[in-house]
Amino acid sequence: MLHRSTLMLRADMNLDDLTERAIAAARTSFSDLMEKKKGEAFYAFILYTDADCYTVLPSANSIEKYREKIAKRGVDDPKRMAGYKWSIGEWAYESWKAEAFDAICEDLSEASQSACEAGTFPGFRQQVHSSMIEALASLDAEGFFGSMRSGIVIFVSSSDYDESIELENRSAQRLNSPEVYAEFLKRYVA
Repeated sequence: MLHRSTLMLRADMNLDDLTERAIAAARTSFSDLMEKKKGEAFYAFILYTDADCYTVLPSANSIEKYREKIAKRGVDDPKRMAGYKWSIGEWAYESWKAEAFDAICEDLSEASQSACEAGTFPGFRQQVHSSMIEALASLDAEGFFGSMRSGIVIFVSSSDYDESIELENRSAQRLNSPEVYAEFLKRYVA
């Protein structure tokens, strides 16, 4: 018998539960990060997954860490600089306090495998992405990001390049002001 918190790929699959669990885990991760790195100017907070939706993880980056990385690598080409700024694998705080997401990832792994076996993975993936977006929207609506909100972009991404750009753009449009979203769309334009 599955626990209530375990995601099941049936009509009773509880994605509201996934959203609530992602909210709690993101709050734990991002609160710890903001407390420990108070002096940094963050520009992005995200949740990301993988192509198989086995995981949901947090990530963030600050202007200071971005500048430090491009200076250390001697990067001055605008296209490469954009890559360092917006590629989550380059961020200083990728998977910060990821252990807050461990139980979610275990349940998603099982649910993803079930979805693949049942031939319903595309719908499952869409629901997972929607839950991630709703988790960030909920944190934002409660004022979680506080006074820094006007200077940051929040969005959802994937470590799978083929789906990442569309997912990032779609989620950024939903989660940010039209002005922030318009600037975000230019992130790779050199």
